[in-house]
Amino acid sequence: MNDTSEYPADAFAPSGELWWNLQHWPGTQTRFGQEARLSAWLWFTREVGDVFTLPEAKAELGEDLASDSQHFDRRLRELRRVDWLIPSGRDGGNGLRPEQYRLEYKGVRWWIPEERRGVKRFAPSSTIRRYVFERDGERCVLCGVGSRESYPGEPNTVARLTLGHRVPQERLRQYGQRDNIDNWRTECARCNEEVRDSAPDPQTYEEVMASVKALTKSEKSQLRDWATRGERVRTALDRAYDQVRMLSESDRVRVLAYVEGF
Repeated sequence: MNDTSEYPADAFAPSGELWWNLQHWPGTQTRFGQEARLSAWLWFTREVGDVFTLPEAKAELGEDLASDSQHFDRRLRELRRVDWLIPSGRDGGNGLRPEQYRLEYKGVRWWIPEERRGVKRFAPSSTIRRYVFERDGERCVLCGVGSRESYPGEPNTVARLTLGHRVPQERLRQYGQRDNIDNWRTECARCNEEVRDSAPDPQTYEEVMASVKALTKSEKSQLRDWATRGERVRTALDRAYDQVRMLSESDRVRVLAYVEGF
């Protein structure tokens, strides 16, 4: 139980409960989200620089907070999008153990709707999404899977493409940079979930050039052609397959009926 005497007046909702103990938004039956509870708990119970773990958060916020570290990271990512800085030990190089998190900056108070709505984000429109997908060849830049394809060795899976970041937004803020279209890339939902906050920064020009200079003359020529096109050269069959897999189910059946005659 919390000793309520130690908290300031604004730590309490109109009902008199601590914000992070609420189950519903004041005066409604709408669930008081985990991000709202988590941000309020961190704001009032932790100082910048404090280290905490998922078990500590669950002990104070309840077992329903997150089923595992992956779900907990999803909650933290939502806070990072509204300017909270909360690195994880899985990011590496920050002195934290894998199970630890550190509060480095308190961002928007999620439980105050006006503050949350006031945050300006770089949000991709449908036009930008289509541009990025087409620029990346309609394939995940990490594993190469295409939309609606199955993953290798997993015939019952269906890949879904989404937008990811080359550099996570949290790190961009640490570097004093803002998100933009050049930071977006095509990722399948599986790769996006696994690497969003833990992947290292993209390689630098100098690092890439070390590999480029080691290529043979013919390999450099081939690389030039691929880089100019923005993709590896694909055969007519490859391109036809990419087009077919993007059709509706009924249209793909019609294509199959046609090719079965050959």
